[in-house]
Amino acid sequence: MSTMDILNLDEKVKEIIRDENKADLEVIIEEFKRNHFPNVLSKSKKCRQKYSTDEKLKELLSIVEAVSHAQIGENSTSAEIISSLYKSSSRMTSDDLILYAELAFMSDYKLARRIMSEAVKQMENDEETDRIKLARGFLVLGEAEENLEKFARAIRYYQRGLTYFQDDDNRDKYMILFLHFKLGVLYSTVNNSEEAINYLNKTVELAGDDHPEMKINSLVSIAKTYGSKEEDKKAYAYLTEAIELLDDSSLAETLVHAEAFTEMAFYYFNQSELDEAIPNYTRAIEIFLNLPAYSARKIGMIYMQYAYCLEHKKQPNQTLAGRNYELAIEKLEKTDDKELLENALADVISFFDNTNNPRKKKYFENKFVNMTNVN
Repeated sequence: MSTMDILNLDEKVKEIIRDENKADLEVIIEEFKRNHFPNVLSKSKKCRQKYSTDEKLKELLSIVEAVSHAQIGENSTSAEIISSLYKSSSRMTSDDLILYAELAFMSDYKLARRIMSEAVKQMENDEETDRIKLARGFLVLGEAEENLEKFARAIRYYQRGLTYFQDDDNRDKYMILFLHFKLGVLYSTVNNSEEAINYLNKTVELAGDDHPEMKINSLVSIAKTYGSKEEDKKAYAYLTEAIELLDDSSLAETLVHAEAFTEMAFYYFNQSELDEAIPNYTRAIEIFLNLPAYSARKIGMIYMQYAYCLEHKKQPNQTLAGRNYELAIEKLEKTDDKELLENALADVISFFDNTNNPRKKKYFENKFVNMTNVN
């Protein structure tokens, strides 16, 4: 949800605009809508001083300032402003609390959680009838807990939120789909593979042909879950469907595309079908290297397995294998996993020993010795 969706700034301004403050407010709002946040902060300060007795105006300026600070990365200042607004108000409506919680979410997940918890409690005590409003509260709580890595709590909140959406209401269909995907991924994160697969399969069913991106992400997630359970045949079926859909989708050449090829390569690797694994490793590497950012650990491990396949395929290519082993070490040296790097170096040293390349063997032995001496 965008800031403008949360804040509904135009409506807020209508409540406080007067002839005497109209010109000043219009300038601030225009700068805000243009995302000129430093200008917003400087003009808001002057406006606050000019209309120091107008409490409603100062409250709106505080909200605008909190958003502006968050947008330029000054999260602690933003959180302090929202916390002050929250503490200084006496009796707030659930709408006020929801607004403050959603604004706090931009800068402080714990503060957002505290405020939204009060909002949800108040709505339940007041027997709130707006189901979307209640759902919104639980979804913000779920997302806050997810970002705080409290995954079990996030699951509970998302499940509560899901109960407020109705299958027969077209307006709710996307949120039902989205929450099934969220829950599937979270159950996978907490290693509850059965629930993960159930929710993700439901996501695939709900997505149909209307939401190909969600369908593809779910198919790949299911495949990864089956792969972690060593149920390779089931993983293969989901990967095959996902890869067929990926090429013509908006997710082509993205992270999920790279992951699909990686998982397919793992499948063939585990089946000792090394020649079939190689083109999948090749595509995975191509895509990963073209992403804006990628995990050095992950691609380092991919290079190691790719090199192994080149070394041991039906017609080995030792030169290309050696080059990829070197690339693997280059990537793994950028990680903090010393044990993984030690094991990889041992494998690479063994490779160059077996292929009678004493110069390379010595080079990587020195790396190994230097690393162990540091430890």
